[in-house]
Formats: sequence, C-alpha cells, structure tokens
Amino acid sequence: MNELTTDIKFNVDFKPSEITIQNEEQLESLVAATITHYSSLVFTDDNIPEAKEAKTKLNSISKLLDDQRKEVKKSYSEPLKAFETKINALRDRIKGVSDEINVGISEYKDQQKQLRSDKLMETLTEMAPNYEVDIAAVEIKPTWLNKGSFTAKGELTKKVLEEIAGIMTLIAKENQRIKEDKVSVFNYAKAVGLDGDGWSSWIDKGRSLVEIMKEIDQAVKDKKAREEQERIAEEQRLAQEEADRKAKEEYEQAMKELRERTVDDKVIDTETGEIIQEDTELTRQEIEDTQTHTLKVTGTHEQLSALNKFMGNEGIRVEVI
Repeated sequence: MNELTTDIKFNVDFKPSEITIQNEEQLESLVAATITHYSSLVFTDDNIPEAKEAKTKLNSISKLLDDQRKEVKKSYSEPLKAFETKINALRDRIKGVSDEINVGISEYKDQQKQLRSDKLMETLTEMAPNYEVDIAAVEIKPTWLNKGSFTAKGELTKKVLEEIAGIMTLIAKENQRIKEDKVSVFNYAKAVGLDGDGWSSWIDKGRSLVEIMKEIDQAVKDKKAREEQERIAEEQRLAQEEADRKAKEEYEQAMKELRERTVDDKVIDTETGEIIQEDTELTRQEIEDTQTHTLKVTGTHEQLSALNKFMGNEGIRVEVI
C-alpha cells in the first residue's frame, strides 16, 4: 500500500487582470456636474420638461454603466469558474475515497464491539453458575463494552471482572432473601388458615415481608368479621324459620277449630262430614256454650271470602275489630 501524505504542494498560475476605464476623468466630471446641477434644482412648471429629459438621459447612462460592469464581470469570472470546476472535481474524487475509508473504519469498529460483546456474554455465562444467578438478572453496563475494558489479548480486565462478581454477589443475596421471605409468608399464611402459595407470590411482585404480614393480619380480621356476620345472619334465618313454623302451626290450628264442630259428643269436619273424634265426656251444655276467640287470619281474598261464608253458614258471628 502506498503511503499517503498531506504534504502536497501545487501552484496555480494566476495573473490578476487589470480593468481600466477609458476617459475615466471625463466620466467622473460629467457625473459630478450632473449631481451638482440636479441636486439643488427646484422643480417648476417651466423646468419640468427639462427635468424629464434629463432623467431619461441619466437612466440611459446608468444602464450603460451597469451593462458594461456585467460584461466585464462575466469575462473576469469565466477563468475562475473553470478553475473551480477542475479543483472541485479533484476534491470530490479524494472525498469519495475518504468516505469509503470511513465506512470501512465504522464496520471495523462494529465488528470489534461485537467481539467484545460476545466475550462479555461468554464470561457472564461462565461466572453465573458460581453465584447461582441468572445472567438475565445482570444489568450490562455500557462501559463494559468499551475498548478500555479489555486487555490487549481480548480478555476482560481485572477491574471489570471484580465489578461483575460484586454485582452477582448482590443478586445472589437478594435471591436468597426472596426465597426466605417467601417461606416465611407461606408458613404464616398457612398458620392462620389462608392460601400460602397465593400470599407468598406477592414477594415476587416486589412487596416487602413486613407489608405482606400486615395485610395477612388484616385479611384474618376481615375473614373473622365476615364469618361473624354470616353466623348472625344464619341465626336470624333459623329464628325466622322457627317463627314462621309456629305461625303456620297456629294458623292451621285456628283453621282446624273453625272447620270442626261437635254434635252429639262427636267432632265433625264441616267440609267433609267426617267424624273426627268422639268425646263421651262432653255434655250438651258444654256443646251449646258459645265462646269468643280473637284470631288473626291471613290468606288470599278467595280464602278469606270462603272462610267468611263458612262462618256465616255455621251461625258464627264475626266482628271487625
């Protein structure tokens, strides 16, 4: 490969052009006289035509001067443009090669960085089992991939290895703490009658042992409160059932008394005519004795109507209270 050098010297044969204005003094005198004349001119109706004519001539002279300037500039700039075209072409060719070299350098840097990354992962994989940690738990620092973190032979420096070992030690301790906390939560939850697996899983979600213990205590209190409410509700339900049962019995007994009558020492069902009971001890006087009972009767409209009709047919007096 040929060695490159920036010590390149080249000369450009450049001869500055001289631009000369012919009759320059006469032109300057004309311009000065014109400026002097028209600068102090007071326009009137008499000199307006003269002023307009002078303006036209002055504009023509101004245009002539500007056209001459443009022509000279064009001729003067042509050699410069040709020179710039040649120099720019040479520069672009050099720049193209430089850009290609830059791409090659970037690719080389990426390759070297990938090699360092592979070496780092290889080292982490070798070290992780010694600390019983998962390499996924190790947060890779960007500085570990720097060229300065590796020796000339491509190995990680002692400083980086010690740093990795320290981090893995901390991770191992944290894993052990989590394991012990989960056991503590599991046992405590089981002891108070709760789901040990469910409560211990909160450790994996980042909750502290103290927080979970407090929540377990609260859960136990809530559970006891619910059980007490359920017990009270059950007692109330049973009491209501018993009350309903007694009310039903009283109602059925009352209806039975209304439905049965005693004739000649016999208790007869007034609906079927069936003899229900014979009572030889009853006297006619007792049969004929009337009695008054206050009953609370509950039923449908049809049932109450039938009851009222029955009592009327039997000569039983009914009084609305």
